[in-house]
Amino acid sequence: MTGVISYAPLFNFTAMRHAQTNPFWLGSMLFFIMPILVACFILFEILLTQWRQRETYIQRLSQIDPLTNVLNRRSLNTHLEALHEQQFDYAVILLDIDHFKKINDIYGHHQGDQVLIEIAQCLSENLRNEDIIGRFGGEEFILLLPHTDIIQAEKIAERCRQALQELTIFNNQNIQIHVSASFGISSSAFANDPYLVIRQADQALYAVKASGRNQVRTFHQLPQIKSI
Repeated sequence: MTGVISYAPLFNFTAMRHAQTNPFWLGSMLFFIMPILVACFILFEILLTQWRQRETYIQRLSQIDPLTNVLNRRSLNTHLEALHEQQFDYAVILLDIDHFKKINDIYGHHQGDQVLIEIAQCLSENLRNEDIIGRFGGEEFILLLPHTDIIQAEKIAERCRQALQELTIFNNQNIQIHVSASFGISSSAFANDPYLVIRQADQALYAVKASGRNQVRTFHQLPQIKSI
């Protein structure tokens, strides 16, 4: 066997030893190989793009609350710790939707979910670009305000409270659902631990609930008690 396939000069193995003197063989090889290489390159690029999109989607799922499309609690903790490490004042607002259980009981959980979605959107529209919003759990939301003192935070909370009170939400029967929220505020100026700031905001929120709801209160307005 000579190694020559008469009808396929591409496989002339003898000529392979003299490739430089056989331009026809090189041209034939490129003619057959180049389309395959181009196709492989395009396929690789498609697979790589899909992989990147999948990684981005998975990363987003790990950070975003799937219902309200704001940050979830895990991602909030990461942002809170990052804020604390940057050594500048920040404020935390913890808010709870008033009597949300009644909305679920009267209109159903599906409508309750829609209320949470519209509340999250309303809050986002009334925050600054640098502010961070997340769902803290159930009907609770949390706002992280960088470079913000307690007075500025109180103004932002009041703006959000009024916006929620004026929010127009209709159910499937075109019946308006009225919502309001209670706000508790604390600041890094009152604590040297980020999670203590949240606990202080929660104490302020509890005080609002105990005094009628639909109000804004800061931790420093409470009687001087030891934060736990």
